[in-house]
Amino acid sequence: MSSLTRRSFLKATSALAFLAAWPGSACSGLLDRILRPQQARGTPSITPNEEFYVTSYRSPPTIRIGEWALLVTGLVERPITLTYDQLLEKPTVSSIVTLECVGNTVAGEFISTAKWEGISLGALLDEAGANGSAYDVVFKAADGFSDSIRFQRAMAGDVLIAHRMNGVPLPQGHGFPARVVVPGHYGMKSVQWLTEIEVVNYDYKGYYQQRGWTDDASVKTMSRIDLPGHGTTIPGLHHRVQGLAFAGTRGIRLVEISIDNGEHWTAATLEPPSSPYAWNFWSYDWAVPAPGRYTMLVRATDGTGMVQTSLEQDSAPDGATGLHEITVTISV
Repeated sequence: MSSLTRRSFLKATSALAFLAAWPGSACSGLLDRILRPQQARGTPSITPNEEFYVTSYRSPPTIRIGEWALLVTGLVERPITLTYDQLLEKPTVSSIVTLECVGNTVAGEFISTAKWEGISLGALLDEAGANGSAYDVVFKAADGFSDSIRFQRAMAGDVLIAHRMNGVPLPQGHGFPARVVVPGHYGMKSVQWLTEIEVVNYDYKGYYQQRGWTDDASVKTMSRIDLPGHGTTIPGLHHRVQGLAFAGTRGIRLVEISIDNGEHWTAATLEPPSSPYAWNFWSYDWAVPAPGRYTMLVRATDGTGMVQTSLEQDSAPDGATGLHEITVTISV
């Protein structure tokens, strides 16, 4: 532990608090990855399925596809029962969406992006004749988990019932045979192993809301430095700094870098996002003034003009905040 920086220590203690409050280790492998040194590397725009972070409050359930069905119930005129084949026969839409675990730490690894394919939740609810005065849409899973979103959010047109992930059927560990994908909200709203969608006229409290976690679950603006890695020594006086930023459906307007521990800030170069619901990559060509030790910070401004907060807060109950900080040594 002596090699951890203050911010790394805060990340570790935040993770401990999160795991203690969140039974079942919702972000698989979280503490191990924080305390075990990781090799710095760039981030691919689309996360391979085998590297996509895993969310589960229990072990993935075993589902026999011939016995599985998706029900649409509650305040609807025409309840629906869909078999897997019937689900696949419906018109398919696709979207590239970034999901982040609410238990992710500042600059943590539990944020990933995939191309999701499936059906529109809003279209399915229209087909069922959902009551427009409803309050919540509840998602129930085969493992006993449940969560909800507001009815208006469900009808916005961008929420998917996904059955494919990066060109293949959903892997078992990511919700096979169907899951919800809710852009702009922490991953617990994107319920996996979906079995029932219920339209209700009250404020439904899901598994984690009953335990004091956020109900709205809108993601907070985050940014991180991927390259160079913290604690590294790199030769030369010209370097490209790289990383990513994410603010859900609000988008990213600006990313800034400080190489003097926050005294001065300089705009980085933003790449266009792959979709309105995906993370942004950024880069900064750093002309180092002289060899030495530097503390580098990054911050993002979302599409509404709100600057990422520097206030350090752990993940409980509604997502971590703070700025990512690294220290590097420049040699010649």
